[in-house]
Formats: sequence, C-alpha cells, structure tokens
Amino acid sequence: MSAMKPERMKCVRRISIEEEFNIDDENPIPPVPRGGARVKVCYAGATYSDMQVKNSGHKRPKMPGVLDTSLFPGFEVSGVVDEVCNTLTGEDIPKKGDKVVVYPGGENLPEVGYDEYIVVKDVANLIAIPPSLDMQVASLLPTGALLAYAAISKARPFVREKVQSNTGVANVLIVGGGGLGLWTLLMAKHYIGENDHQVHVTVADTSIEKLMVAKEYGCYDVIHWNDAIHEEYIRERTKDVCRGGVHVVIDFVSSPRTIKRSLKVLKEEGVLIVGGNAKYEVTFNLNTLATRNQSVLGVSRGSRKQLQELVDLYAEGTLQPPPYSVFPVAEANKVFSELGQCKISGRAILQVCPEE
Repeated sequence: MSAMKPERMKCVRRISIEEEFNIDDENPIPPVPRGGARVKVCYAGATYSDMQVKNSGHKRPKMPGVLDTSLFPGFEVSGVVDEVCNTLTGEDIPKKGDKVVVYPGGENLPEVGYDEYIVVKDVANLIAIPPSLDMQVASLLPTGALLAYAAISKARPFVREKVQSNTGVANVLIVGGGGLGLWTLLMAKHYIGENDHQVHVTVADTSIEKLMVAKEYGCYDVIHWNDAIHEEYIRERTKDVCRGGVHVVIDFVSSPRTIKRSLKVLKEEGVLIVGGNAKYEVTFNLNTLATRNQSVLGVSRGSRKQLQELVDLYAEGTLQPPPYSVFPVAEANKVFSELGQCKISGRAILQVCPEE
C-alpha cells in the first residue's frame, strides 16, 4: 500500500527581476516551527525583494508615481493563521483562523516570490487584524507604510515644538515623491490636522509626474529638483518655496546629492531624517552641523509596536491608504510588467489565497 502523498502548496516565484514568475503547485506545505505558526497568505503587496534585484545584477528599477512602494524589500503579507505550535499556551497566542498581518522583522519571509503558506518563527510578529480593517489594506502596512509612520513619529516632536513656540510656520520637506513619500504625506496631513496653517509640507522630486501626484494628495507645494539645473538655483528655489526656511527634512532618497542639498537648505536647529533603502556612503562637515546646531537622525523600517499602532489607526478609519488594485497572483508577470510601464494607478496587491 503506497504512502499518502503529502499536502502541496502553490508557489509563484522568480529569482531575479529579469526573469518571469513561474507557478509551481508541487511544493510541500512547510511544517510549523517550534514556538511559531503557519499562515495561509491571502494578500501580498507586489514587491521586489533585495535578492531579486541582486541576482539581476542591476540597481533597483525606477518607477514613477506611487508605484515605487514596490521597491521596498521584504513582503507585505496579510493572511489567516493555519496552525500554531502546540507547545504555545496562553490567551495572547494566536488561534487557528485568526486574521493577521505579519511584521517582517526577524522573519525569513520568502525572498523570491509568493507562497500560499509561510511560517513565522515568533508568533509575537503576528498582529491581529480588527474586523473593521480590510485585509487588503492591512497587507500594505508592514513595509512602506510602516517606514513612513516611523519617520513621521521621529519628526513629530520637532514639528510640535516649532508649532508651540508660535514663531512662524514649520516647514517640512519630504525628499522623494514616490510611494514612501506619499505614505508620509498622508500621515503628516493627519497629524498636522487643525495646525495646517502652521505646518507646511512640501515635496521635492526629480520627476514632475510624481510631484503632480503629490499635489493631488494635498501637499502645501512641490519643488522640481531638476538635476540639469544649476545646484545653487535649486537650493534658492527650495528656500523660496519654504519661506522661513526648512525645519525638518525627511529624505527617502538619501543619496550624496540629496543629503548635501538637504543640509544646505536646512535652517539652524533643523533636523534631517534619513530613511529608505539607499546604501550610499555620505560625508558631511561635522563642524557645520555643530555650529548650526543641526541634527541628523536615521529611521529604520519601524518597530512591531508601531505596526500595531498603525493597524489600530487604520482600523479606526483615522488614516486612509493610497489607491490600490487587487490582482490574482497568477497574473504576477502581467502586474509587474504594467507596474514598470506605469499602467497601474496606485499600489498593486496580489491575492494569493481567498479569504475564506
């Protein structure tokens, strides 16, 4: 009598961004790790992983508009708990059938595609999705949205201090008008609230298309950082738009050029917050920082606690996501092709398994 065939799952994978996704439904469902859980993936953000980019031998592809949120490494995943290690006990332990979003920190999520089932080593990285939060929106929160939230959280004390001092307008400059920039703009507008007359959020980018989208999202003003124009003109133009000077810069590009430019337009006692995925080495004059009493702060992907806060805010309807579209994971090749051609408006989400 032959042995029972083990359960299989579908995987949609590619090794590099130059290859096509292949669908393979003969992969074994992974076992539940000791102390962890297995999640049935319902939705996943259409993202490039670091491995896919590295294996292609190219730099990260450039996409206009809100589309470049898909350049954030790792995967944005929401799903349903399929099984939990039987050694875990307690009221806080996720239960089979719970809807969750996965915090990617410390987890080995699939690096080359989309699997029907993933394993999570630490169940603390499973954040429950409240009934009022759509699972599609929840899948967008663990990476780009979380980084933007972490950046705004760092900027808030400095902006609040400026507003409370009643010494004029606080100017916040977001460098990079793509996905991360737009997430940040949306969150900044929420936290500014009734103080919008005292806080002006401006977006700078090399792409006019991105700036047009940022303007639609309600930023105070935009600045075209056209690198073909003389550097001194760009700086003066930035200072002119941000009347009173720039108090906080949030730079998601973080290249040597943008960092140098940001520091040149930053006021005394100003704060530069750097984030994103740039791996550049940047030099700047420490004496100038000290003399002008300026600060440079780094921001990482955001903490598990911040993801919980973000989930709660979206569940309450306090924050709104950018536009998004949902596609079957089997159409991954078409989706990524259309993302590269700017044929998809907003974020793209792949449905891996039905919610039921």
